[in-house]
Amino acid sequence: MGQVIDKTVTILKLVAAQEHCTLKSLCLVTGFKKSALCQQLRSMLENGLLLRDAVGEYHLGPLFSDLAALREENVLLRKTAESVATDLNTACGENITIATLRNGKYRRLFSCSSFRITRLTATAPDEECFYGNATGRILLAEAPAELRLRIIDRIGLPSPEDWAEGSGDSESLLGELEKIRKQGYAEVLPHKRTEYYIASGCPRVNGGLPVAAGISVPRSRYDRVKFLELLRQALRRFEYVTQTRTKGEKENV
Repeated sequence: MGQVIDKTVTILKLVAAQEHCTLKSLCLVTGFKKSALCQQLRSMLENGLLLRDAVGEYHLGPLFSDLAALREENVLLRKTAESVATDLNTACGENITIATLRNGKYRRLFSCSSFRITRLTATAPDEECFYGNATGRILLAEAPAELRLRIIDRIGLPSPEDWAEGSGDSESLLGELEKIRKQGYAEVLPHKRTEYYIASGCPRVNGGLPVAAGISVPRSRYDRVKFLELLRQALRRFEYVTQTRTKGEKENV
């Protein structure tokens, strides 16, 4: 495996340095046998590491630009999440969570309480809390159908303690998720707890995965209409940022 990676890196460096390379020039510079090099190049083409043009010259493939764009989008998403969470916290004085899906798992992008800001690192553990909190339910409700079913199949049905209405069977759970998707928000009113939880979401951010924002509120201050409006105003910023970026990309084409 190490030798294959070394060969791949050598070829990529040569192609990047020369902008274009022929099979003959790659053979001469690398010293690789033609048959082995052809097999390596074929694999790299299939995986998007290289492109081969009409005259047989090799160029860097689309995978690199795709990965760079994804990284840029992730950075933008996190920066927007931080800004939205802190501003929402200032507006209502309550605990805020911004979350999304990563590899089919619930992932907090940013958390902000009345007393502190929690900055999550790239190594922060994923969580399986779709059912027990409002942001998790929103994300599951707004997820693409295939992904939603994959997640449910992996984590099973909710326990009655987490979500009594959805715990009976798959049909009951999907029915509750459809209600959430249509109404555009989720409420969690935990038994014997002192706080209510409410969340709303953007179905798809720039054609990607859904993003949800949630507020935890002491029972004595809970006002659904007020907090739902604050959430929806905040989430419009995700739509605005991604729409502005998409417009800019189109103008640069």
